[in-house]
Amino acid sequence: MNLRVESLLDNRKDIKKVKELYEGSFPQNERMPMNLLLWKAKKNFVDFLVIYDKEEFVGFTYLITREDLTYVLYIAIDSTVRSKGYGSLALAQINEKFPNNRIILNIEVVDETADNYEQRITRRKFYTRNGYEGSSFQYRDRWGLYEIMIRGDKMNTEEFYALLKKFAGSLLFSIFKPHITASVKNPNSSFK
Repeated sequence: MNLRVESLLDNRKDIKKVKELYEGSFPQNERMPMNLLLWKAKKNFVDFLVIYDKEEFVGFTYLITREDLTYVLYIAIDSTVRSKGYGSLALAQINEKFPNNRIILNIEVVDETADNYEQRITRRKFYTRNGYEGSSFQYRDRWGLYEIMIRGDKMNTEEFYALLKKFAGSLLFSIFKPHITASVKNPNSSFK
């Protein structure tokens, strides 16, 4: 494998593949409009990256950074190459790009009553194998409840709110209504 990443803004040749993968990987309630993502990607603190193995399209990541905190808003690997190690390699690429940053992401809360319970367990195990730890915090927006996972040192909720507000702007931030709450299930926090 010879993984490399390119900015989608610098090379739009696979924008259709990225859009199809985006729409096929995330439920509609978790997706922002593609035009908004592309517009926000013009900011110097956003990285909309396409992942390739040599010349083969593998997937994409969408990263937001504020100071030494990087948020993986989206990461998706094409279904034709899943379970071949590309997800782990993509996470390793993020770590290499931001070696001194704490990296966070959200996953659906593991809920035994959820229709995709097994998928949620598998996803959580995947991130744990790749160096992420669960926190005792959950992220709630208008559409769902997610567990916050982190790689690196502790952080506080104000940092996460500041990152989200920087990305969204005041108006969108108030529309999304993000809220971080303590989880009852895990009293050992990765937050201070």
